[in-house]
Amino acid sequence: MMNRRPFLRQTLDLRLSQRLALTPSLLQKIELLQLNKLELQEMLNQELIENPILEEVPEQDTPAEISAMEDGTDEDLAPADTAATAEGETDSFEEIDFRYFFDEYLDTGYKNREIEDPEKPSFEAFLTRAPSLEEHLNWQLGLSDVRPEIAEIARQIIGNLNEDGYLIIGLDELCQITGCTMEQAEEALAAVQEMDPVGIGARDLKECLSLQLKNLELDDTLAYRIIQDYLPALESHKFKEIASRTSSSFEEVLQAVETIKSLIPKPGQKYSNQKATYVQPEVTIAKVDDDFVILINDEGMPQLRLNASYKELLKSNGVSGETKTFLREKFRSAVDLLRSVNQRKQTIYKVCVCIVNRQRDFLEHGPSHLHPMLIKDVASELGVHSSTISRVVTNKYVDTPQGVMELRKFFTMGVENPDGEELSIVQVKLKIKKLIEDENKSKPFSDNQLGQLLRRDNIFITRRTVAKYREQMQIPGSRERKIGYLF
Repeated sequence: MMNRRPFLRQTLDLRLSQRLALTPSLLQKIELLQLNKLELQEMLNQELIENPILEEVPEQDTPAEISAMEDGTDEDLAPADTAATAEGETDSFEEIDFRYFFDEYLDTGYKNREIEDPEKPSFEAFLTRAPSLEEHLNWQLGLSDVRPEIAEIARQIIGNLNEDGYLIIGLDELCQITGCTMEQAEEALAAVQEMDPVGIGARDLKECLSLQLKNLELDDTLAYRIIQDYLPALESHKFKEIASRTSSSFEEVLQAVETIKSLIPKPGQKYSNQKATYVQPEVTIAKVDDDFVILINDEGMPQLRLNASYKELLKSNGVSGETKTFLREKFRSAVDLLRSVNQRKQTIYKVCVCIVNRQRDFLEHGPSHLHPMLIKDVASELGVHSSTISRVVTNKYVDTPQGVMELRKFFTMGVENPDGEELSIVQVKLKIKKLIEDENKSKPFSDNQLGQLLRRDNIFITRRTVAKYREQMQIPGSRERKIGYLF
């Protein structure tokens, strides 16, 4: 009988894969994009204090406001939250273009055309109330293309989120409340979880963090695996145990932990403050002759550049290696910050260009001429992810000929008439409001009658939709309006 030895085969398996590297620079771009002007101003002032490499450009040397950024590269508009780091990109100190960064702050070579400063609005125009979490999510839901029956379930989900953004009821209970199936409930929840802020609608911390990693296309990483399988060990800081159980090195675990630390465990908290706040428009859209000019509002914003004396210090032989290492890291941090600020500015500008091109009638004639415009359409035109546009237009304001308004107000769904013409929901609401204002106060129109009157204007919407739009405008029903008239 022959002894059989096991046969071993050695193979070489080469696979090419693309993976997003969640670098500090990428995280910074995401953070800056969602800050409004006042928050960015505060953040830059803090960086100016903490990083000695940064200095403020003297006021007499500050360039004029940048009114055009057409020279921005496509890479500058890569979606900050989904785009992989460009091939060959590096933050190596030797490859930094110091000649550019030691010049005036972000001067693209374009200057504003010589125009008079537009008349600034009154102080009261800069006071606003930040949207609540529910308002922010319902706005996104209204712009989504989910089926009406799923949208109704999604509204119930939104109404059952706590201030941290977590769903406080189970899907089985949701099915009992709405009468929907489990499949419909899951579809509605998935629609809510795709909204901004990322991680919203989660049922626990694990799901919240997992949603954020999936959004960053990091669901095939050690960080995602730790969240899924070793969250209790992570909370207890048992990093060596995690390394052993995942067959990873201790350094790899620490790197994954840093990625997890960058996530937001309570995404809804950003919208918990309902106090009136002072806002500053990011952009001014002014009419000059027969054209509209976009002006980036840098007033009050610190204009930063690199301090040249520290570059000379790096060349000095009398400086210790430890000091040079420190200065190199600060240089990298400063350059990444300036790049991120520049990309943020260019992205906002190009979104405003799309708005001007699509909403010229509104800028000329007012709200009744607002056209339907979807986030996904602008995202497609600019070649970015929809969440990037959502971050750009949320909590950022623009001064227009029609007043100061939030950028997101330009985005609205449309209602298509039999002729194929689309009217924005804003236009439909204004028509409903006008009909109610002109009605016989002793015999107010019911929602069904309002729907019939709208059909005369070639607007075909259901009674239920009329009621929804009326309630959104905080207009009482016909019975309440009649009682209010009588008493």
